[in-house]
Amino acid sequence: MGKILFFSLLYAFFNVFGAALIKNKLLEKTIGNFKDFIYFLFDLKIFLAIFLIFISMFFSIKALSVDKFSFVIPILTGINFLVTLAVGHVFFKDELALSGYMGIILILIGIYLLGVGK
Repeated sequence: MGKILFFSLLYAFFNVFGAALIKNKLLEKTIGNFKDFIYFLFDLKIFLAIFLIFISMFFSIKALSVDKFSFVIPILTGINFLVTLAVGHVFFKDELALSGYMGIILILIGIYLLGVGK
């Protein structure tokens, strides 16, 4: 379980920070048509974001190589969601309702229960 958590954290870190770079750039520039999208893709920040997301794929593949698909994917997804919430709150001032915090608790319980079952 330790390797899966380690790879999941690295996956989430690179994936979420890549997505955050894209979101940050979208705050500066809107994409109205396909031409805008093409110009958007050739921005240095977007290249870096795509590179970070590509690195995240490596760690998801490493996690999948350690254990069963039905065990690894829920952990990858749950940790990615938690990191997304943290980054959204810190960098984009996203707020959660009470039900969102309850969801976080349920995700943590789910990850724990998956690990206990091993």
